[in-house]
Amino acid sequence: MSSINMEAEVISEILLKAASEPEFRKKLIKNPAKILDYYDISAEAKQIIQKSITDLVQ
Repeated sequence: MSSINMEAEVISEILLKAASEPEFRKKLIKNPAKILDYYDISAEAKQIIQKSITDLVQ
């Protein structure tokens, strides 16, 4: 599997976890950089997740 596909899979996993686990979602909204540092993804992928989370809470 290519690294792009793997990153897309990780992005999906993080967003699904945020959607289904309120405590994880709160932590991700409060301090996304800290939470996303646990994942081996690019800065671009982290920005996609942060924007998605921001869009969800607005």
